[in-house]
Amino acid sequence: MTILYIETNFLMSIAEGQDPQADLLLFNPPPSIQIYIPNICYIEAMAVFKQKKQAITNFTKIMNERRREARRDLSSNHAQSLAVNLDQAIIDNNYLLNDLDTRLSRAIDRQQAKSKCIYLENHILQDTCSAILTQPGQMLVNNDLMDNLILRTIIHHATLPTSPRQEKAFISNNTKDFDKPEVKYALRNAGIRYFTMTQHFLDWFNSRSLT
Repeated sequence: MTILYIETNFLMSIAEGQDPQADLLLFNPPPSIQIYIPNICYIEAMAVFKQKKQAITNFTKIMNERRREARRDLSSNHAQSLAVNLDQAIIDNNYLLNDLDTRLSRAIDRQQAKSKCIYLENHILQDTCSAILTQPGQMLVNNDLMDNLILRTIIHHATLPTSPRQEKAFISNNTKDFDKPEVKYALRNAGIRYFTMTQHFLDWFNSRSLT
């Protein structure tokens, strides 16, 4: 059995269509893989979705305003062509928002059916909040409460005395925060291999399964 830890970016990569292999893995995980996710990732995923929805909505408003301006220009063929193209762009932008919503909802439904939650412990929350306020330079991830909570929750779970002595892996394409020497060192000390893409994890998993 291999324990696989995932986090918010795994869900969002599915929602945004950036990691097809993540969607396939979540849809039909091998029996020898047990997936775990910190429960706070669902909250963060909703917050990220809200931000992206707002960005798409704002872009639609900008295009609507530009389309109105183009339609008022009765002398330029380019303006009328732009108005037509913006008509289609607005439609496609709304479809994109629907796609994002549908894929995220589907990913969360599959996640809840195919994985187990790791619940945030009070001492991790208290210690992390205290460190953010008093020793921010000592945090593994600078100036990011949620990423520190996620990381500490995963490492804590992996090092529990009751944690199964199985191989453990962690997938996150959040390379800005997690693909750092100090973070990878902390994960490695907890017996966790770090992968930035689902395909890289699958390549490793399949290769070790053949040996």
